[in-house]
Amino acid sequence: MASTFEMIPLCSGSSGNSILVRAKGMNLLFDLGLSCKRIVEALEKVGTDPSSVDAVFLSHSHSDHISGADVFIRKYNTDVYATKETLRSFLTVCKKEHAPCLDHEISEEIVFETDEGDVKVLSCSTPHDTAGSVCFKVCADDRSLMIMTDLGHVTDDIKSMAKGVDGILIESNYDYEMLITGPYDYVLKRRVGGPYGHLSNEDCAEMIRELIESGTRRFMLGHLSENNNIPDLAVRTVVDYLSGFGFAIERDYELDVAKRYEPSAPLVVCP
Repeated sequence: MASTFEMIPLCSGSSGNSILVRAKGMNLLFDLGLSCKRIVEALEKVGTDPSSVDAVFLSHSHSDHISGADVFIRKYNTDVYATKETLRSFLTVCKKEHAPCLDHEISEEIVFETDEGDVKVLSCSTPHDTAGSVCFKVCADDRSLMIMTDLGHVTDDIKSMAKGVDGILIESNYDYEMLITGPYDYVLKRRVGGPYGHLSNEDCAEMIRELIESGTRRFMLGHLSENNNIPDLAVRTVVDYLSGFGFAIERDYELDVAKRYEPSAPLVVCP
C-alpha cells in the first residue's frame, strides 16, 4: 500500500491559516496563524503529535500566517523555512530567541528535500503586499500537492508550478459584490481587490478550470474572507463557472471548502 500523502487545513481564513501535510511518514506544517495552543489542539485533533512535526514553512509575514510560530518553534525545537524577507519580519516579532540553527532561508527553488529525495518542498514567489511572499508545492515520489493562497493574481510562474498537481488548496477569498458593498473602507477594498491582494471567487474558478484541463481533480477552497464571502457562494460560483465549460462536480473534479476555525477533512492523494 502506498504511503499516506494528504493535506489537512487546520484553520483557513483571514482569522488564521495553518495546513498540515503528511507525506511518507513526515509531518510538514505550513504557516501557524493561530496561537501555538490552538495549533497544538488542532494537530492533536487530527492525530498528530506536535513534537512529530518535522519542519515549519512560512509563506509570508502577515499575522494570520505567523502568529503562533514563535512559541511553537521554541517549544518543539522545530526547523523553520522562509524567505529572507519573511524570516527578518518574523524574527522582529518573536518575544524570545530560539536557536539560530533552526532558521533556514529559502529561495524560489527546492527549499526542502529528504536525504532519499522522495519528499520535496518547492516555493514560488507570489504577488502579495508584503516582501518575500511565496506559495508552496509538496512532491512525494511522483505525486504532488500545492498550497496557493494570498496572491492578487496568478502569475505564469505559479501556473507553471501548479500545472498537473494532484490536489490543491486554492484561495477563494472574496465575492466581488460583497467586497464593494461591504464594510471595508475604500483603501482596504482596493488592497484586497488589487493585483497584490487576494483572489476572488471568479479568479479562483478560472484557475481551477485551467488546472482541470492540466489534469488536477482534487480542489479545496481556502482563505475565505469572513466579511466578503460565504462558503456556499464560493462553491456555487466555481461550480456554475465550470459547468459553462462542460465540467461537472464529482464527475470531473472534487471540491470542498476549508473550515475557518477547525480542521477540515483531508485532501487525500494517497491513502
